[in-house]
Formats: sequence, C-alpha cells, structure tokens
Amino acid sequence: MEECIIFTTINDDDLAQQFIGDLLEESLILSATIFSGVRTMYIWEGQMTIDEEFRLMLKARKGNYAAIEKYIMEKHPYQAPEIIKIDAEFGSPDFRQYILSKKQL
Repeated sequence: MEECIIFTTINDDDLAQQFIGDLLEESLILSATIFSGVRTMYIWEGQMTIDEEFRLMLKARKGNYAAIEKYIMEKHPYQAPEIIKIDAEFGSPDFRQYILSKKQL
C-alpha cells in the first residue's frame, strides 16, 4: 500500500479550505473531503468541551505524510491539533487509477 488517509479537525471553514488548497497546490495530497457540522467532545484543562468543527479527510501518498503533518502543525491554530494517519488502499480500480495518476511535483 502506498496510500494513506489523514484526518484532522478545524473550527473554521475558510481555514479548512485554505489548508486543502495549499496542500493540493503543493501536490502533498491527492484530494480531500470536508465534513461540516462535526461535533467533537474532549477534556481540555480539566473541563469537558464540545466544539463544532470541520473534519478534513486528506487522501495522500504515504511518502508525503511527514510534509503534510509539518504543514498542519505549523499552520493549525490549535495548540494540539488532531492528526490521525490510516494506511489505506484506494479501493475501486477506477478511483485508484484516477487518483494515483495525478501528477506529483
């Protein structure tokens, strides 16, 4: 498998779109999906917190993961942004052929 899915969340739609646009322009991701209206619950500084966020699902080649993580850590407004990497194989042959045929810089 040479592909991966990376998830992160962010509370600003414009910033979510900027992240994806930047990552696409830098050829670090192949495509992305923004899920809106995601409710995230967690404990922060001893308090239960519920936030409305946007979940980003980034489809990428595994070899680009370190650069994607670096971008998120440098640009994200959160002190400790969620970054989840899942090794994946893009399933259907047509989608896999399409997505992996995209030029990378």
